[in-house]
Parts: sequence; structure tokens; C-alpha cells
Amino acid sequence: MSTQSVNRYALLKHAGRWLKSLVGRRRSDGLLQSAQTWEAQYATGRWDFLAELSELARFSVLAGYICHLKPGGTVLDTGCGQGVLLRRLPSSGYSKYVGIDLSASAIAVAQQHANDRSTFLAADCEEYSPAQQFDVIVFNEVLCCLHDPLRTVQRYVRALTPGGILLVSLCTAGRGTGKVLSGLKQAYATVDEVRIEHSGRKVSWVCTALRPEAHSGRV
Repeated sequence: MSTQSVNRYALLKHAGRWLKSLVGRRRSDGLLQSAQTWEAQYATGRWDFLAELSELARFSVLAGYICHLKPGGTVLDTGCGQGVLLRRLPSSGYSKYVGIDLSASAIAVAQQHANDRSTFLAADCEEYSPAQQFDVIVFNEVLCCLHDPLRTVQRYVRALTPGGILLVSLCTAGRGTGKVLSGLKQAYATVDEVRIEHSGRKVSWVCTALRPEAHSGRV
């Protein structure tokens, strides 16, 4: 084998290892995964902890934003999981709630907590098209699970009522969190933002309220 061939082989081998490491890092956060994987995880209780005390703070911030910014409004919760946000909302805080999630197992649990003003649907939020407009659209720990989070949010903005708001919660350790949050702030006006840190779990989240306006500002 010539020296040129050996060098080419070494280069290809190195490139292969590099690509493999990128794929491994991409998968390491366990978020960008198939519908079958999400279904299996919910069915086996992998995400039951989201209803526990350690997650209370961020759900409470989102519920507080809804009650303060759009009291009695209509809410669409994309990637709602087992309906934890609805459980955190006071009954006077919304007039209608719709939750969608990819996992049928998660929706089955959520429906146990439904009432006459709430609806849960098994649907892929990257394909779902709302049949009505909402005062609040929530993306709670879902954007880093999507292939094109910014384009997905842009599509849902069309389903907001005039003056409606977007609520986003992102784990700071999630895949591409900084890039997603930066893109959102460039596209939409920031109403308010809170960073939450749980010392016991050593994890933090950023909860942000946004409006689809051409300028930035707080209220």
C-alpha cells in the first residue's frame, strides 16, 4: 500500500471516529428520539418524576405566567406529557386547555385529570395544526426534542390570538438550549424571564414569556 493510500485511510478512519462521536453526543441527552422510544418511556414510568416536588418550581412559574398575563385565557400545551401543567393551574386560571403529546400512554394518564374545560390529544406537535386560536401556547421542555424548534414555534404563532403569548421552558443542559433561546429572543419580544435552579438535582431551567412583536420590551 502506498504512502498516499495509507494517509487517505488514516484520514477516513479519523473522520469516521469524529462523526461517530458527534452522533453519540447528539444522542447522549436522550431527547431527540423516535415516537416509539417516547411511548416506551412513558409506558414504563420513565417520566413520572415530572409530577414530583423537584419539578414543582418551573411548572408553578408557567402556571403563574398564565394566570398573570392571560387570566381566564385559552391554553394550548404542546408536548403536555401526562398533563402536569393542567394539574398546577387553578381552575379560575383558564377558560379552555388543550394538551397534545406524541405518547398515547402519556395522554391516557393526562386524561385521568381532565375536566369539562380540558382536552388531551395524542398528536405530534411538529405536525399538529391547531383548529382554533389560543391566548397562550406553551412549549414546556419540548423544543429541544424537535428537529426544527424555531420553525415549529413560528408555525404555532399563527394560532395565537392578538396579544397572545408564548411560554417556553428549557433545561439549560438540553441539546442546543442556548441557540434555541437566542433565536426565540431575536424573533419575539421578551415579556419576562426567570431562571430556576434545583440544587438537589443540580439542574436549572429558563422559563421565558414571549410575544410575537417586532420589538423587544417588558410589561
